[in-house]
Amino acid sequence: MIPRLSCHELDELPRLAWLAVVDRADGVVRVHHGTGVECRGSWLVEGVWDGEFRLGDFHTSDHFFGTGIRVAGDAVHFVPSSALVNRLVYCSHRGHVLVSNSLALLLAFTGAELDPGHDYRAETYAIRAGEGRYPKAFAVRHSEIPSFFQVSGESLVIGAGAPTCVSLRAVPAIPSYARYRELLAEVLARLHRNYTSGDRRVRMQAFATVSSGYDSAAVAVLVKDLGIEACFTARHSNSHIPWWLSRRAGIDDGKPIADRLGLATVYLDPSPARVTEDELYFLAPGCAPNSVWLHSLARHIERGGQPAVLFTGFQGDEVWALDPWELAYQTAGVVRGDTTALMLSEIRLKSGFVNVAVPALLARGIRDLAALSAAPEMAPWRRGGTYDRPIPRRILEEAGIPPRLFGGRKKAIVRTYSYPMNPALRHAFFADLRDRLGRGGVFVRLHDAANRVAFWLFRGYHVTRRALAAVPPPDTPAVLVGVRFNFAYELFFWAARTLSQRLAAVLRTREVGPASVYRHRVPRYGAAPAPRRFERSP
Repeated sequence: MIPRLSCHELDELPRLAWLAVVDRADGVVRVHHGTGVECRGSWLVEGVWDGEFRLGDFHTSDHFFGTGIRVAGDAVHFVPSSALVNRLVYCSHRGHVLVSNSLALLLAFTGAELDPGHDYRAETYAIRAGEGRYPKAFAVRHSEIPSFFQVSGESLVIGAGAPTCVSLRAVPAIPSYARYRELLAEVLARLHRNYTSGDRRVRMQAFATVSSGYDSAAVAVLVKDLGIEACFTARHSNSHIPWWLSRRAGIDDGKPIADRLGLATVYLDPSPARVTEDELYFLAPGCAPNSVWLHSLARHIERGGQPAVLFTGFQGDEVWALDPWELAYQTAGVVRGDTTALMLSEIRLKSGFVNVAVPALLARGIRDLAALSAAPEMAPWRRGGTYDRPIPRRILEEAGIPPRLFGGRKKAIVRTYSYPMNPALRHAFFADLRDRLGRGGVFVRLHDAANRVAFWLFRGYHVTRRALAAVPPPDTPAVLVGVRFNFAYELFFWAARTLSQRLAAVLRTREVGPASVYRHRVPRYGAAPAPRRFERSP
């Protein structure tokens, strides 16, 4: 039986979100999606890739960003980004396979809930193990669905048999820096043709991020001629050292770099007072530190009214670094060192941007890139120490960017906190805690303040030991005072449930649910089998 797509637009859904219901009986793939998703006869996509848009061949593309569905022969390919920056989630239910690019949306459709007795750090940090090696099970509570599954970096293929995970991407040879730059330029040019294609229903805008570090600054150089509307930058990083005490540690302003590249700059607004209820989308994907500092970026793109590509430096840590602690990533292959990009997976669907992680281009040649970073030809751009990235340094210096403007120290703008910034969300969160745990806002604030003080004492002690006795500091525990409570974790749990309930209300209003979408009612099915994995040889 040849599968066929049946697409249904719901303007109340997040702009790029979709949920597919695969009917194993009649082969119909019914997809409910937001307004920014592009639909064609045999495929659906919210993304960009290095091929002709009209062909819809993203399922075989070496470089794909976003998510999509492609019918090919007698199988359906569900495709996440080729970079480890997002995921798909799926399950089996009553003879159907359900797949979505939004965890909250799949929870909403099925009525499944997160399990309060389960530690979701396993699911949140699974992507760090790398393509083909991460655990796929995602624990939920549901009378008929024992488990969800998550898929990153490889396609989920559903045909006549059990679901399989497939990687069809090539491994390039990168013998020199010149060849690397040539390959990058070719791929970026093809991506540009794709997102500006006249075959799209709506052409995509293009933005970039830029900072005073290595990765996003080098990306800005690489994409400066690709129709970039603006670069987003932060004045300050989230360093524990205040900017007025150390500008090198606290300042992360990329505007001087953007100015030299002829790119417009938009400053991120970090003010908690301006955070809207969109904060929920930053908190809901997982229990890792979130990027709510990008709230104004998401709002800017959403107000533009068009889907957008956002060129970022994600995966630069793993692909471009020469630091000893990161060489383990390169030895292991394509992996992730953090979950920052994954934590954008819900807000990007709402605001309408596709995360194009430029360092991930050609990343399957990561061993060649590691060898290149250590090669004699790159010696003039190696600096040693714990923040050494000769490839982006060379990209920047050869573009005429003065070394004083970049690469001083590793910085970030992720945050971990114990209660929402938005007043309405904060009130709802505190009410939920009172109902579930018997603890209200006053207790949470005192607990948070005590742990902030304890953090400084703990870190100060171990940093001093390192300075005086060369004793490496241990990881700082998530909670140091009142360890029975971890309100940052509770915040994720509450946000995921709240967002799924809001989306469930949207689906109910449009009469979209198992009772109306499923073609047949059949006896209870168990969980979808864990997928087998196949990969093309280099």
